[in-house]
Amino acid sequence: MNPITQNWYAMMPPVAAYPALMLAAVVCGTIIGVEREKKIKPAGLRTMILIVLGSALFTILSNLMAEGEPDKSRVAAQIVSGIGFLGAGAIMHDTVRIRGLTTAAMIWFVAAIGMLCGTGYGGVAILLTAGLTLLLTMITRIETRYLGPCYHTQVTLLFDGQGGKTAVKIDSILEDYRVNASDKKLTDAGLSEMSVNYCSAHKHHKAFLLKFADLPEIKQIIRH
Repeated sequence: MNPITQNWYAMMPPVAAYPALMLAAVVCGTIIGVEREKKIKPAGLRTMILIVLGSALFTILSNLMAEGEPDKSRVAAQIVSGIGFLGAGAIMHDTVRIRGLTTAAMIWFVAAIGMLCGTGYGGVAILLTAGLTLLLTMITRIETRYLGPCYHTQVTLLFDGQGGKTAVKIDSILEDYRVNASDKKLTDAGLSEMSVNYCSAHKHHKAFLLKFADLPEIKQIIRH
């Protein structure tokens, strides 16, 4: 029997099939999680492993609890509904754009991979996961080629500190857009100064500048 395409429940006894399928789920979650970690996404290695393991476990429990019942998918069907809450939590909307759609879609896919492992097709799950990772790598290279590589640019912010209140607002914006900033310092005019590095090749990378422009406490934005 081919372990890639065959149902593992038919190839080995349950006492061996369950650990093997859970291990396959961990492998799938690790492959996708590493790819997400490299791109510094909010749902990384641990999150992906937990999602795929949970989906696989719920699918296995669904089959065990429904022995003798005509409907064995009652518990597993709720995974689709439950995973929607995680996906919705990964999506963030602001006045500039919607972020996290790819992460939400990835969470959805990982849950499906976990369910595939739970039904016994661990080999197919690993094969699909590897194929998805290869596809994402190719898409990233295409985006880099046609959108251009990421060129880092620096801007300097001059703002009224207002006892640290302005710095809190700036730090919150930078955290939302995952942008790095240097230490703050005072100028001769009594204003606070901060340098921010961002990628100028992609419009969505510098969308945070619009947020800064709306803050009345920021007196000047200097591009270098």
